[in-house]
Amino acid sequence: MMQFKHATRTIFVLAVLIKSSIAQEVIVHADVSQTLEQRWNWANGQSKQTRFQKGFWIGYSIKRAMEESSTIGSMHFKNGRVQRGPGKSLSELIYGVEMPLPKPTYSEKKFRPKIVKDLGLFFNFDPRDGALVEIKESTFELSVDFEGLPLLWLGPASDESSFALIERLYRQASPTKIKEELVSAAGLHHESVRRRTFLAGILLGNEAATVRKQAAFWLGQGEDPEALRILKQTAKSDHATEVRKQAVFAISQMPIAETEEALFELANSPDDREVCKEAIFWLAQRGSQRTVALLKELVYKNNNAELQKHIVFSLTQLPDKQGTPILHEVVEKHHSISVRKEALFWLGQSQEVSALRLLQKMAQASEVMELRKQAVFALSQMRAPEAEETLIELARNAKDREVRKEALFWLAQKASKRASALLKETVQRDADTEIQKQAIFVLTQLPDDEGIPMLIEIAEQHGNTAVRKEAIFWLGQSDDARATAALLKLVRGKE
Repeated sequence: MMQFKHATRTIFVLAVLIKSSIAQEVIVHADVSQTLEQRWNWANGQSKQTRFQKGFWIGYSIKRAMEESSTIGSMHFKNGRVQRGPGKSLSELIYGVEMPLPKPTYSEKKFRPKIVKDLGLFFNFDPRDGALVEIKESTFELSVDFEGLPLLWLGPASDESSFALIERLYRQASPTKIKEELVSAAGLHHESVRRRTFLAGILLGNEAATVRKQAAFWLGQGEDPEALRILKQTAKSDHATEVRKQAVFAISQMPIAETEEALFELANSPDDREVCKEAIFWLAQRGSQRTVALLKELVYKNNNAELQKHIVFSLTQLPDKQGTPILHEVVEKHHSISVRKEALFWLGQSQEVSALRLLQKMAQASEVMELRKQAVFALSQMRAPEAEETLIELARNAKDREVRKEALFWLAQKASKRASALLKETVQRDADTEIQKQAIFVLTQLPDDEGIPMLIEIAEQHGNTAVRKEAIFWLGQSDDARATAALLKLVRGKE
């Protein structure tokens, strides 16, 4: 014990004080041959000094296999490139050597080769009671905000010694937030039986759901078949829905052959609708031919409309537009009106020419009013000029009054010059008073009160009393000063 104290004092003498341009104080432990536990104890001893009374950080680094262009830590993107936050990079701050930010790489490969990078782990302590209050992780090309508090830097540590420290800190932790952060820190270590045992113990234990969700996530960040088995068990039987769903997501992230089979098994478990939906969604992201066939089967097989609508959405997530033909079929043939409406909606979001053609057909010729109106709405979501042309044609000439009214309404949301001109034309010339009234209402929906001048003109001059009354009513709902003045003029009977 006396020998250990002597070594500690020696290291204190060798410690180096560095100050960055923004006065970030870094005290570097000079003997990396010491164990992490020895260096950690040294840092705790240093923290008793007066200059640490506001708080301090202890940090060290581990090795982590990562994609070359990937980073961990505080960053943002500008023009598609990673940008660090203010201040020096960790590499420059600690070692005096600038490290360039990674360049973006574009590849369609889902799993790309990895390289080994240094990853810093930083622990913020409250000096009053020694409580751990925050953990940050960062690769060395990024900067870290230490909030003006000094950093005691211990240098590199082995994965095993770091994990042992994380386990000890977790046993001592109480706040849920700190436990979540410690689980994340543990998950960043190499895949091992010890790591899996630690995370699985938390996942299957009695911690808060948010902590257990973190454990599930990190179990999925690897290629361990036993971790997959644990996650599948959790997805099937955990008492918390949010944890079951997180387990499904974690499974979807595992780059092993058994992953898809596990997701198929969960997707075919209708007794747990939320797990089923989650599995279907993540299968769609993978986009295999087997998934396409399953979604086509389930969208008709299951009698639950909510689940069927989720499957419709998942069809839109299939890569290379594999789901589009199935959506067309659902629109025309599915037995559920609500599911057909959902498919119409997503076809409108697709911006595809084939979808435009089907929407035109459904808006004009569907035997179901709800579907005709939904097709009109879906057309309004399309950016193609032909979609607006179709809406104008429907507003003018559709045989069904409700379709005309729907087309007028959604044209107003586009707020184009052609839409405004059509509204004015409809109010002035249309033979159907109900359509004229709808056009008046739609004028109130134009942005920036653009419809007020037309409403005033209609209220003062239109030949149809019912139409004038409608315009007066909507002017009365407006806070626009022009509307108020026009109404006063009408009340006083002045020109």
